[in-house]
Amino acid sequence: MKRALVTLTPPESKRLIAKAVVAMPEVQHALKHGFVYIATGTTAAYVAEEILGEKIEKEKWTVGVISKGRTCVTPKATWPKHLVLYKGEPFDEPLEALKRMGPKDVFIKGANAIDINWNVAVFAAAPDGGTIGKTFGWTITKGVFTITPISLEKFVPTPVEESAKLTGIYSFDWGTGLYSALVPIPHSHPVTEVEAYRILAGVEAIPIAAGGAGGAEGSVTLVLEGDDEAMERAKEITKAVKGEPYLKPYTEDCSVCPFAKICGLGSGSL
Repeated sequence: MKRALVTLTPPESKRLIAKAVVAMPEVQHALKHGFVYIATGTTAAYVAEEILGEKIEKEKWTVGVISKGRTCVTPKATWPKHLVLYKGEPFDEPLEALKRMGPKDVFIKGANAIDINWNVAVFAAAPDGGTIGKTFGWTITKGVFTITPISLEKFVPTPVEESAKLTGIYSFDWGTGLYSALVPIPHSHPVTEVEAYRILAGVEAIPIAAGGAGGAEGSVTLVLEGDDEAMERAKEITKAVKGEPYLKPYTEDCSVCPFAKICGLGSGSL
């Protein structure tokens, strides 16, 4: 048994997790025989890149975003469409895809929190529930295989079903950004750095520390354990993701933001 100490920055973790998601048997099967629906989000953008084999503007591949020290949105003019593939080819009707999807298909959606029980939750700021509000009913009632790629930088100690009760876009008196509801995704299969190393290399990853400074903020430090062959795979995978660049800040101008009325900054309370 060999052991290694590895620190991953948030973008390195996202790249690692994306590679693991694409390698999952459920995803590979759906790429060949059914639907893969990737909802927008920065982490999901890494998954999209791995599947498409091409670079995309990941900063712009989302609507809601936590950036510049606040909950916010990206400029409305660049709000992207979800990436839907049928048998590996683009499928331009997301709603029709949701109607046709079943347990052998895959829905991929990033999140904002993962708790001590490995349950996940995502922010929703639009009054109609945004992405999760428009897709949740279809995916959960039909048993669509749902994957949440999420780094342990988003770990929270409070169970998400409890903290979600404290939120809602009209629940706050003041704040440092866009007011949002936290929505648990109870039927999702989270993929963190732990699952990623297990999927890609067959090693165990044990989180032992988090955080950093000078460009390492949000980092996760793990101990990897495995036999010689597995640890060699883990080393190569780690080398492949090290150096992944940070995303650039990309947020809406508060003066033209469509969500100004449900924002602690836009309403002028701070």
